[in-house]
Amino acid sequence: MSVQDLGAGRLLAKNAVRLRAFVRSRVHNDEDADDISQEAYARVLARSQTAPLKDPVAYAFRVALNLLSDRRRLASPSAGEAIDEAAASDAPSPFEVLDMKQRADLFTRALQRMPRLRREVFVLRQSADLSYAEIATRLNISVEAAQKHFSRAAVEVRRAVDMERTR
Repeated sequence: MSVQDLGAGRLLAKNAVRLRAFVRSRVHNDEDADDISQEAYARVLARSQTAPLKDPVAYAFRVALNLLSDRRRLASPSAGEAIDEAAASDAPSPFEVLDMKQRADLFTRALQRMPRLRREVFVLRQSADLSYAEIATRLNISVEAAQKHFSRAAVEVRRAVDMERTR
C-alpha cells in the first residue's frame, strides 16, 4: 500500500460517518447503506492505487451517488409499490445543503482573512473569469503581481480546506 493509499484511507475513515449518513438518507435500510458505503470505499481505495486522487472524500460521495443511481435503475417498482419521492428527487438532501453551506462559510472566512488586493485578484480571476492581464489593468498592478497574488490566495484557500478536513 502506498503513501497515497494511506492518505486516502485515513481521509475516508475520518469521513465514514458522513458518507454512511449520506447514503442512509437515500436508502430504506441500514444493510443497504452499509453495502453501498463499503462498495464506495473499496472502489475509491482501488482507484487510489492506480492514480492519485485530488479529493478522495468527494470521489467517495460521487461513487456512492453512482451506486445509488445504478441500484435505482436496476430496481423496477412492482405494481403495488410506490416510488419514494425523496429518492427520485434531484434536489439536494438536507445533508448536502448543510455541507454546501459549511463549505461556503469556510471559503468566505478564508477570503476575509486575505489582504484586500489578494482577495480582489482571486475573486476577479475565479468569479469574473478575467485574465491576469485584465486584472492587472483593472487594479493597476503588473501581470506578474496579479499571478503572485492569485497563487498565494489559492494556497490560502487550499490550506483552509485542508485544515477543516483534518479536524
